[in-house]
Amino acid sequence: MKYFNYRALCLSLIFVPSLSYSAIIEWKENIPSALKPFQNNSTELASIAKDQILIYAHTNTQTSIPTRKKQPNPNVKFTSSAIVLPVNEEKVAKTLSQFENFVGLFPTLKSAKILNQEKNITQVQYKISIPTPIPVLNFNETIVFQHHIEANSISSLIVDAPVPYGLGKFEWFKLDQNHTLLTLTQWGDLNQPKGFLFSKVLNAVPEAKMGIPSGTHAFLLESIRKKLTAPSSSALKPGQFPSDQLTTNQIAKIAQISRITEHPVSFVHTPTTVPYQHGAESMRFVTTYQYYSQPVQQLQKWTQPVHYKKLFPRQLKSIDIETLKDQTQLADFKVELGLGVIQIPFRFKLNFSFPQSNQNSFYAQGGDLKYIKGKMQFDKFQQGTLLKMTNAGKIDEKAPFLIRAARSLPYHDVLPTVGANVVFALKVKNEEQKK
Repeated sequence: MKYFNYRALCLSLIFVPSLSYSAIIEWKENIPSALKPFQNNSTELASIAKDQILIYAHTNTQTSIPTRKKQPNPNVKFTSSAIVLPVNEEKVAKTLSQFENFVGLFPTLKSAKILNQEKNITQVQYKISIPTPIPVLNFNETIVFQHHIEANSISSLIVDAPVPYGLGKFEWFKLDQNHTLLTLTQWGDLNQPKGFLFSKVLNAVPEAKMGIPSGTHAFLLESIRKKLTAPSSSALKPGQFPSDQLTTNQIAKIAQISRITEHPVSFVHTPTTVPYQHGAESMRFVTTYQYYSQPVQQLQKWTQPVHYKKLFPRQLKSIDIETLKDQTQLADFKVELGLGVIQIPFRFKLNFSFPQSNQNSFYAQGGDLKYIKGKMQFDKFQQGTLLKMTNAGKIDEKAPFLIRAARSLPYHDVLPTVGANVVFALKVKNEEQKK
């Protein structure tokens, strides 16, 4: 049920600009450090993130955007991500400061050309190309960034892109001789898109704006993780889910961040394989936490699929639910995803079980999406409720043509889940706040 917007979320991760060249822009960055919610303690953040990608939000912060003529100092909500890499800080710094080598680092990036350079400031033109089986969804575009290199950070300002105003900052922190904490903090203005396709998608699926920031973080850090980490995968047993291995105090910290920012906190787990009758399938799980002020009794209805049409009224056309002999439910979802330039209809079935009234677990059992597996629970936490949901989903190579086209996008096995988890958590929050 959290995959209705998967296609729009994937597409929306890519900037689609109109190119214009500019001289070096005077800019003094004031992007908050990713360490700020952790009292500037890199060790604490590293102990929570580990080798997973941790994504979280900040409270609204005033920043400086010199390219923005009206309100150049807006209050915005930055998001951050973090991961511990098994390399020294020199390796991380070299990887991120050689902009022309980004072509081999980030999928879809076809060229990187330095336009201007003064001391530690570099303007770079990047060309992006994503061919798909559907010509109207092809990407062949150009963007321009201005990068500022400092001792342990690189700050970047959007010079030209369909997300016309945006900025971000990589930071890295030495943990020991062989481990470095890498963080990314960024914000982009999604309310004034310029690119045709990008604008069409956001207008057709405004919910995508909720998931784009987290999806962008996952795309960038997953690319770096794959570059600097040896390939590995953990085999899960039947019915098993990956663990984020958090202590009670760490869960309390995550809940605090979610409560203060009113935004989810997510973990992108390391690669796993899941056993199926035909053999093992690679799956990427994402665990998302969201704090709500409402009690569990008010929120636990969201474990029931019958309520999901209220969360996704435009995309979800119908739900047919059959209660089986073992008291599980087989939910048949009929979806129509409109992207502004194309309509994508599809159908999938999920089998739901309910261990407790505040919990569910589900897996794909027919339809166009064969590989979906997840669970969620709403637990009492302090004066409110903490949602924890862990999900994975991917599109198989035999899926219908329009859905299968998403496989041409980078990290199609994880980015949709990252964005969809955030959309689901925030949709629930918005519905509860209406009462």
